[in-house]
Amino acid sequence: MALISIMSVFNGLEDLVGSLYNAFTPELKISPKNGKYIDINNFPQDKIKGISGLAYYTEVLEDMALLKYDAYPKGSAARQYVAQLKGVSPNYDQMTGVDTMMIDGDFILKNDFGYYAILGSGVAARLQIRLMDFESPINIYFPNAESDMATNPLNAFNIEAISPIGVFSIQQEIDDNVIIVPIGFARKLMNKKNVATSIELGLGKEADLNKTQSQVQDVLGNNYIVKNRMQQNEMMYKVMKSEKWSSFLILGFILLIAIFNVVGSTTVLIIEKRKDIQSLSYLGAETKLIRRIFLFEGMLISLFGAISGLILGLALILLQKYFGIVPMSGGFAVDAFPVAIKLTDFLAIFGLVLFIGFGASLYPIRKIDKLLDK
Repeated sequence: MALISIMSVFNGLEDLVGSLYNAFTPELKISPKNGKYIDINNFPQDKIKGISGLAYYTEVLEDMALLKYDAYPKGSAARQYVAQLKGVSPNYDQMTGVDTMMIDGDFILKNDFGYYAILGSGVAARLQIRLMDFESPINIYFPNAESDMATNPLNAFNIEAISPIGVFSIQQEIDDNVIIVPIGFARKLMNKKNVATSIELGLGKEADLNKTQSQVQDVLGNNYIVKNRMQQNEMMYKVMKSEKWSSFLILGFILLIAIFNVVGSTTVLIIEKRKDIQSLSYLGAETKLIRRIFLFEGMLISLFGAISGLILGLALILLQKYFGIVPMSGGFAVDAFPVAIKLTDFLAIFGLVLFIGFGASLYPIRKIDKLLDK
């Protein structure tokens, strides 16, 4: 019961974290194989946009930048913070769904009055952002590669101002580091015209991810790398899977210790039935038959334990899923621990219990030979 419950919690956490990352991570991401930037003028945009199944095409320009914001009340020392500046196309919210993760303000990147910034909740907290305060914009500093610091140190940075209009909350790592701005603003700040650090693609509802990814890669050739969501967050998924199966092995070892109950009960049964064993032997029963009887008895105990444990575990999982009996503290995205049921987990646990039970049943039946020799 404990084993299937723990693994279901890991499944639920994996699905939850994956869904949170999906609000920020594109379905497909194109990056240059060599260098940092993609030259949009030489990029086959029309061929990529013409691939069947693609619904969204977004150019992205991102880099680290220094944010400076006047603290409140006025006259206080300005607050500074280094964050990842992500310049995106106007349709970015439609492709990722980041607008559904807004906790304050609105997801507006540009209107007739100018450019606007959307900040992660961690960035906003560190700068003590006041939304809709257009008299106090965020000043963003980015190194000017073309400046001569020896001649004029003031030209070492390009500086642009932008007003904060919204705050999102997705996942702590993203919330503490990312500020989203229009790509036009980012290109002006970085002095990078017609370039992007990546191209992010969104698929239609009926599109096949693997097929579309292969088609995009075929069009681009070997000069670009195309990654899906799993590949973009490969390390995160590997860590979560390793944690899950590490827990499986640890609890499996505990199960191995607990299975000695089967060894003990089978041994006691053999000792209690020694007269019956001898009687069967006198009646012509072969030693192999008697062994199989007690092996079957031990396997029945393991089988009953496996089935009853899985049923109780399934009941506990369903209670947690629909009623949230075990809450999650810390102001996380959900109120209770998430759970998810996977058939492979049930089969793995069932197989493990039967395997250990089979080994535990083999050991005590060796005493049958000694009883028959007496």
